[in-house]
Amino acid sequence: MAENIMIDKVIGESGASNSNATSQSQSVQSKAKKQRKKRSVAWEYFDQIIDPEGNQKGVCKHCKREYFADSKDNGTKSLLTHMAKCLKMPLDVAKSQSKLGFNPIPGGNKGDVAVVPWKFDQEQCRKALCRMVIVDELPFSFV
Repeated sequence: MAENIMIDKVIGESGASNSNATSQSQSVQSKAKKQRKKRSVAWEYFDQIIDPEGNQKGVCKHCKREYFADSKDNGTKSLLTHMAKCLKMPLDVAKSQSKLGFNPIPGGNKGDVAVVPWKFDQEQCRKALCRMVIVDELPFSFV
């Protein structure tokens, strides 16, 4: 700040325009405060807020829970552990990958399987469950 005052006085005394002095003082002040880039992966899944007491917090975008996340005091460890436990957070499954199933090869050696694409079918799963209850004579409360 003392440099800004000195620059203003020197330029003002020499007869130069005042607009040049203000632009120089603004450039010195803007360099002093620079916001750091958030490097943690957690900030993709959390919003950053500051509560009324001045504490920096992270709010989960999916379940809206709040965690302290000040970089100097707490860090983002609590955010990362929440990411692993949050039930409402969607799973990151690549769209290009599909699930695989293994079917035994008829007439092959024991343990030989064929790899086939797998797709979940609700009706087929329901029929298999009914068959299991009937064959194993399980009580209905099992389901």
